[in-house]
Amino acid sequence: MAMADTESCSSRAVDFAPSQRRKQREKIEVYNEVLCRLRDLNIEESTFPAFEDELWAHFSRLPTRYALDVNVERAEDVLMHKRLLSKARDPAGRPAIQVRLVQLRSAMDGSQVESVHMKFAGKADAQVHPPPAFGTSSDLEFVHNAKRVVKDMEVMFSAKPIHYRLMHEITISTNDKPKLLAQLTSLLSELGLNIREAHAFSTTDGYSLDVFVVDGWALEVLDSFFSSDIISHQVIIAWEERHRVSN
Repeated sequence: MAMADTESCSSRAVDFAPSQRRKQREKIEVYNEVLCRLRDLNIEESTFPAFEDELWAHFSRLPTRYALDVNVERAEDVLMHKRLLSKARDPAGRPAIQVRLVQLRSAMDGSQVESVHMKFAGKADAQVHPPPAFGTSSDLEFVHNAKRVVKDMEVMFSAKPIHYRLMHEITISTNDKPKLLAQLTSLLSELGLNIREAHAFSTTDGYSLDVFVVDGWALEVLDSFFSSDIISHQVIIAWEERHRVSN
């Protein structure tokens, strides 16, 4: 959705000064696109009178990099981040953790543009779990390659089937402090998880939002309906044990 071509969903008056930075403008555009998508999805929360201000406050307290990196096609993930940060305000709710299965496209060369092929051939998408909230390097490479060959129709119809791989996305929110990312990375490694992607953001009011895409769990755990609960429980226990020892 290109916000330059659509009417703003927000009633927020935005007057771009000539000297305003391009990235700040992009942050506002992403905010508006997320708002539009949430309303298109009929998310009840998005209809509340104070929601526009609350959503803008969420984007404002996070760095511009968050808005530029987040997958706007998964606007619901922004709500999840907002809720975790809100929960982290309560000491009893820290760390606030969300774990879920995500699917990543396998690494492909430029001739394997199955998503484009499927769009034109009308095939059903094989993806049943959501993609990560933030673009991974393999996904970015995939998109780059797809765009590079999109003009070649013959390539689209000779594309090979796309493959997905299951991983877990762990989103953690807590009060920010020095070396927090290193501590979380060490904790996940001790649990036997391999960190494939990491995205760390600090808010202007002293909280953190850290997102990890990991693998390393046994296949039977990965396929379990309760796999996300298992990992979440393990992370919380390890976190509490670390703080009990340090105190």
